[in-house]
Amino acid sequence: MTRLVAGELIKVRTTRTALGFAAAALLFVLLMVFISILAGHPRTIQNKQDSLNFGNITSFVLMLLGAVGATGEFRHRTLAPAVLIAPDRLRLFAARTAAYALTSLAVGVVLGIIAFAIGLPLLGGEAGPDLTGGDLTKIAVGGLIEIPLYTAIGVGFGTLVRNQVFAVVALLVWVSIGEPLVGLLGNDVDHYLIGSTMTRIGSGGDDQVSFGQAILVAVAWTVVVCAIGALVDRRRDVE
Repeated sequence: MTRLVAGELIKVRTTRTALGFAAAALLFVLLMVFISILAGHPRTIQNKQDSLNFGNITSFVLMLLGAVGATGEFRHRTLAPAVLIAPDRLRLFAARTAAYALTSLAVGVVLGIIAFAIGLPLLGGEAGPDLTGGDLTKIAVGGLIEIPLYTAIGVGFGTLVRNQVFAVVALLVWVSIGEPLVGLLGNDVDHYLIGSTMTRIGSGGDDQVSFGQAILVAVAWTVVVCAIGALVDRRRDVE
């Protein structure tokens, strides 16, 4: 299994896809920090947490990385050679998921350091209460938990649908349009959807869903999506 993960990591490292998504995530994090602090002037604890919530926007970008990476196997027809090396499709899927999750975690560590290094000095000049060590720990831990989880969701969904354009568009539409529409139905269903859970983990939870509950929901989403993707993929013929 270790060799399979190492092989998948080589594939991730030797393509420009991961580098492009990492650069996009860095750009979004920088924009978030500078705009939310210099233009937004956060004064409450919650607003200051949101200003450093690198995991929120990064996890969504890297979820797209997982989807693009998984669908790329079908788009570029590289799955067949991989199956010849590792006939067990479940092990191959697990290795691919682990490789993208580890890659995204490494990217998340770097982006978290950058967000804190830039954001904390800027927040020091803002009015209102300062963030405590506990607040900063929740932001950091939450971000580093959600980033690999949502990248794995991207891999699972991409494996399920196989079409690269559809996978990216579907995830974008669901998080930006679908979930807000579901929220209009009431019954607090939207508190447990992918996008809203993503936000809550990065900010340390809120009054509706605690930090721990948000992590459990994210794990549940990851397990369900990856399990469906892996099982469906196992029954398909290799093209």
